[in-house]
Amino acid sequence: MIKSSFALPTFFVVLILALVNSVRASSGYAPVAITLPAFSKECLYYDMASEDDSLAVGYQVLTGGNFEIDFDITAPDGAVITSERQKKYSDFLLKSFGVGQYSFCFSNNYGTALKKVEITLEMEKTLTDESESEINNDDIIANNAVEEIDRNLNRITKALNYLRAREWRNMSTVNSTESRLTWLSILIMVVVVIISVAQVLLIQFLFTGRQKNYV
Repeated sequence: MIKSSFALPTFFVVLILALVNSVRASSGYAPVAITLPAFSKECLYYDMASEDDSLAVGYQVLTGGNFEIDFDITAPDGAVITSERQKKYSDFLLKSFGVGQYSFCFSNNYGTALKKVEITLEMEKTLTDESESEINNDDIIANNAVEEIDRNLNRITKALNYLRAREWRNMSTVNSTESRLTWLSILIMVVVVIISVAQVLLIQFLFTGRQKNYV
């Protein structure tokens, strides 16, 4: 009875500690936003210290023209790992191609609009580093629960990021449409004024010419 009375609090303590460590590990990876002028290139760099590391890479274009950019990943030895063209967003897991500095480059080669890109570089998290012999049943249950919570949080985060990117793109489209409508309205007003002035001058010319003929 004493063992069972202490098992439940121990389980919750392990669950809370593991959840706090998971949230603390994930909170250190905030998205980075960069702006890309037309026909420009910007790069981010990340150092991998171990060949067993894996890096979660994600980006999405928030504003600017047709929302298309080029994306390249270069390994420490200079080899191009990934090369994507005319992409609006992407999300994948990058395995290590050697220890060293990796470059993540974005190029705005489509259109003349300034584009805003949001990038996330995140190490693949491991919730526990203990050996299996040191993990009891309560720890295993707690770790499984935390892993499930972490997976659900990742799904929710990705869904929210996608919806936020859609909102940014829609607002960019609305602003671009409003600007085009404003210039179109100004052009129509100028055309109407020119036509009105031309009509007045034409009528004045016709009546003035007839009056001179009769005289």
